[in-house]
Amino acid sequence: MTLYAKFINENQIKYAPTNKGSIFNYDLDIEAMTNDGYKPVIQAERPDNDRNYFITYAESNENITEIITYLETEKEYQNRKNNENIQLDIDLLNSQIRDIDLKRIRAICEPSIKDETTGETWLHYYNSQILDLRNQIQILQERITPNDITQQNLSPLDSRES
Repeated sequence: MTLYAKFINENQIKYAPTNKGSIFNYDLDIEAMTNDGYKPVIQAERPDNDRNYFITYAESNENITEIITYLETEKEYQNRKNNENIQLDIDLLNSQIRDIDLKRIRAICEPSIKDETTGETWLHYYNSQILDLRNQIQILQERITPNDITQQNLSPLDSRES
């Protein structure tokens, strides 16, 4: 179904109402909408991902066209998605650390041997598991791509010669 609207400015349009006064289904009466200054809106195809964008409008004699402008490049989008996935992995590892930490508290209160042959205690075992998880988190954090603004060579705030 084609939508009709009035052009207000490049950032705003006013869609035709469904009902106008005593006229029901006004938005289906193309002749009435056209006579009142409404024009068909050519809608831009929305991206199928969650890439950030905004919509502006352009008016011609016959219609109003939506224009999609992306707020980030494809590379920035891919970096953001990659960073989000890495952060999910980090959150999962932190959750595992919290779970093991509860066991570690119990191991402090009730010291016992986990492995009779090596003499390893539960506390030592849990400490080594947490250390491994923290090492995994460190590796993941190194894979996070910084935002472009942090990669720019910005001059220091205080540029006085010392």
